[in-house]
Amino acid sequence: MDIDRKTLKALAADTRLDILKSLGKRRKTPSELAKELNLAASTIVEHLNRLEEADLIRREETGHKWIYYNLTEKGSALVRPRIPTNFVIILGICLLVVCVGFFYYYNLSYASFSEARPSMITLPESQKALETQTGGLTGERPAATATANITNVTNSTNSTMP
Repeated sequence: MDIDRKTLKALAADTRLDILKSLGKRRKTPSELAKELNLAASTIVEHLNRLEEADLIRREETGHKWIYYNLTEKGSALVRPRIPTNFVIILGICLLVVCVGFFYYYNLSYASFSEARPSMITLPESQKALETQTGGLTGERPAATATANITNVTNSTNSTMP
């Protein structure tokens, strides 16, 4: 669809937009449009002429005294897009829900992994007690305690060997 300057000027008036929306439902005569929009028939005819110049509507003569106006393909594309707006909005919301669900699941599984992680590196109770007696990793160890610990380790390794 090609939108040119005439089309933009034709769409600039609210009354012309209302006429296009009304003609999107079914074809109508100028008097029907005048009653529906509460405007004078002469005003409606002026707006219809502008819309016809922009190739948004066409005039249909039926051979009787009534003249009907109907949307062209260009006007129909403006009033009723090929992809309905509701469909696009619903599709966007569904994608958003899927993304949020994925990130929630990913963060939940990551949080449970990180919660399990500290328990894997905790020291056994006997080693914790040993660290508190000897001053921990950063504290100063007394020389006698350090020598006793080395002796205990040597004795425990010798007793396990065959």
